[in-house]
Amino acid sequence: MTKGSFVEMNCPIAQTLEQVGEWWTFVIVRDAFCGVTRFQDFQRHLGISTNVLTRRLGRLVDNGIFTREPSTTDARVVHYRLTPKGYSLYPVLAAMTLWGEKWVPHDDGARLTMVERATGLPVQGVRIVSADGRVLTPEEIETVAGPAASDSTHALMRMREETNNNDQ
Repeated sequence: MTKGSFVEMNCPIAQTLEQVGEWWTFVIVRDAFCGVTRFQDFQRHLGISTNVLTRRLGRLVDNGIFTREPSTTDARVVHYRLTPKGYSLYPVLAAMTLWGEKWVPHDDGARLTMVERATGLPVQGVRIVSADGRVLTPEEIETVAGPAASDSTHALMRMREETNNNDQ
């Protein structure tokens, strides 16, 4: 399968990648979390071409991850600001940062350390937590097909069940 679009794939991961899966997207969103809002600042910091940045920012706006707001002081300047949908990507960015530092380290040491602002202590990781607050491992989590699941999703769930039964 070649990657043209995941728009027809009825899968939450595929649909997420359809909106934020282009390789510049997360570094643009990262810069927005660091306070970058202006086109020229994104471009200067990332070294990205004008046409690529224009397309990526336009797509982020179209997908409701950024808003495009004119400056209150200069009508020629536009600010790209994270929406609540954009802010909700923060745990994904944090997980990618922590994963990258652990599994793709730099020879000279950490490139980034995430710390709690109030204490300065390092963040320990992104976790999946149960309804009662316990940290869960992947082995403790079951993915269940929902009412909008496609035939393909149901087939995937059956394959997983058959694999689990064969492994026992």
